[in-house]
Amino acid sequence: MTERELFEAIGHVDDDLILAADAPVKKRRRVVHLHWQQVVSVAACACIVLGGAAVWRSGALRKSSIAGEAAMAAPAPDMPMLDAAAPQAADADEGAAVEKDSAASGIALGLAQCVQIDGVLYFDTGSAVDCPPDRGADGVIKTSVDRDAFPETDGCSNFGTGYSYWVTEDGVVIVEIDGAYWEFMAN
Repeated sequence: MTERELFEAIGHVDDDLILAADAPVKKRRRVVHLHWQQVVSVAACACIVLGGAAVWRSGALRKSSIAGEAAMAAPAPDMPMLDAAAPQAADADEGAAVEKDSAASGIALGLAQCVQIDGVLYFDTGSAVDCPPDRGADGVIKTSVDRDAFPETDGCSNFGTGYSYWVTEDGVVIVEIDGAYWEFMAN
């Protein structure tokens, strides 16, 4: 650039710019701007990751403890399941006229005991009754299905045969099981 060109360029500068250049320079403070959106999003992601890890870990521990309990509760492989759950069933095979399982054996397996009478399924409430109704039994359970199945015919249960029952007026069935009277209710 020549001197002439420089002089012409300076001549085109506005007066406001010249006055602003003459003023003292203000020192700017350097301000650190935190980007709160970024900080909050990073914190939220960390919470999600840590929460998910905690849930996954507790779920994994729960599954392993349930599997361990099931393994401990399972009978030895050479012991038949029926004999392990209801030893009295073996006695019934040895010549007893009527097969009877105890109420305790159904509880040991953890399955709901139920009986079908007049087309209605009645489930064990776990409540014992002090004494039976003051009349003769309405019937006797004559057939039985597997413990993990629901009865499909009247006079059938999933806990054994040979039990007397009474149908009460309030929709409750009382079943005599090994000398104790248990309350069954329709669902």
